[in-house]
Amino acid sequence: MKFSHFRSLLLAIILLAYSCKDESVAPALKLFSISLNGANLVDGMDNVPTVSSLGIVFSAAIDPAQFEKEFSISPSPASMMFNYANQSSKVTVGLVLELNTTYQVFLGQGAIGQNGGELDSPLSRSFTTLENEIIYSLPPCTSASNDCLQTISIGADGTGDLDFYSSFPIYEELAEWQELEAALLVVHGANRDADNYFNFLMATLQAANLEDKVVLIAPFFKNNQEASGNDAYWTNTGWREGNNSLDPASASSFEVMDRLLEQLADKAHFPVLKKILITGHSSGGLFTHLYAAANKQDGHYPHLAFEYIPANSQYYYYPDGQRIDENTNQLYTPSGCTGYAIYPIGFNILPPYLSETSEGAFNGQFTSRSITYLLGNGTGPDPTLNTSDCYATLLGSTRYRRGENMFRYMELAFPGGHNHQKTIVAGIGHDGQSMYQSTEFRSLLLQLLN
Repeated sequence: MKFSHFRSLLLAIILLAYSCKDESVAPALKLFSISLNGANLVDGMDNVPTVSSLGIVFSAAIDPAQFEKEFSISPSPASMMFNYANQSSKVTVGLVLELNTTYQVFLGQGAIGQNGGELDSPLSRSFTTLENEIIYSLPPCTSASNDCLQTISIGADGTGDLDFYSSFPIYEELAEWQELEAALLVVHGANRDADNYFNFLMATLQAANLEDKVVLIAPFFKNNQEASGNDAYWTNTGWREGNNSLDPASASSFEVMDRLLEQLADKAHFPVLKKILITGHSSGGLFTHLYAAANKQDGHYPHLAFEYIPANSQYYYYPDGQRIDENTNQLYTPSGCTGYAIYPIGFNILPPYLSETSEGAFNGQFTSRSITYLLGNGTGPDPTLNTSDCYATLLGSTRYRRGENMFRYMELAFPGGHNHQKTIVAGIGHDGQSMYQSTEFRSLLLQLLN
């Protein structure tokens, strides 16, 4: 009798265990981020434009219908449109708002996940719109997402589009940026990863508490595989030398920088901006080195000071046929290398952008403009270094030596008559992130901005 009772009790426990096992519990849904116009939405944010975009990212896909039941903004915006992306784990809410109004964003704890998941706690944030239509300041867009992506038209007829990441909407017609004192433009390398370089430099600006005072811009020079619609595109190397794009707009990559600088020089929109810093790593370093000599923006705007920082380029422009002999560390004139003075290393066979620029004018601009060579002296592998063509090997045995040789050339060829300097990043090789997040670069940045 006792055994029968025990057996019945054991069976009941087993059945209960299986019953509990079958009752699946939906995992909790986590909120990864909430942003307004690309900036982290902190409670009490102000100066929000009347046309804005709210972004919310979750750890898993959500049910749009359930989300919209739990989501509210009070008072109700004039317009509110929902868009779902990343398999419905990201929600973008387009808003049309009233001036000088405080809004409350609320998201309840209901089962908004596609698997029934719920938030650990409700979400609540407030923000206040602009007092009038003029935008004097905004929180910066700090991550290379679509929130930071903007487009300009280039080419003689404006038929080419070029995307760029920017921490502030620099073409906002209603803006008078009262806090932006400088601009930092960074050019990607051969991988054309403008998003990565935007993030590298943004981290550096944030570490120095400069993200509210410096507008960060990263243009994206696409190739034909990456381009669509009216996008301008170049060969894999043409963009770094100022060549024209291959699309119908046929625009020089240097024109892109010109257009951006023209906007930044507009005192109506940037009344306190005084400094322009242009930098690029690797292939972007060559772009920066050449643009420093080629452009006519520098000097055209007396209220702006320009600085150029080519980083870890393997190619450099030389004003004449002399090079540095690494054995003697002195100037010499090479022989037996046909074409070693062809552009972009010399001033022969030029792109259309330079068709009206004389060699004397180009070299004069090159020597007089403020250029800082940012050189990593690390000795790690460098598989992309050109060590086969004589025009390249004449520049130096390593990427680091090529930068050192360039500066040594300037010291010997133009003693006391140039405006170039160098900064060495100890122990770092061909690594854009480590270069731009180094203490040496941060110190240089602070020095140039002061």
